Amino acid sequence: MFTPPVPVFTWVITYGIDFIIVAMIVRAFASWFNFGDRFAFIRFLARVTDPFITPVRKVIRPIGVIDIAFLVAWFLLLALQTLLLQALPAGW
Repeated sequence: MFTPPVPVFTWVITYGIDFIIVAMIVRAFASWFNFGDRFAFIRFLARVTDPFITPVRKVIRPIGVIDIAFLVAWFLLLALQTLLLQALPAGW
């Protein structure tokens, strides 16, 4: 069986999902300090993270002022990362 010399798929899955999670964290901190859409970097992070947070927000509404959709999306992304990495053959 062929094994690639560099585990490209493992890197893409690991670092891709980790990037999305870090972008979600930075966006959450930016919203706490009321940066909003004034900065292009925050708009970029919103475009990257909205496809993951918006569907969760439709199902889980905020509890008072606390938006737990971010935490649920984070958990779902970690679960997806784990499942994808376990589905890959060894060395991929």
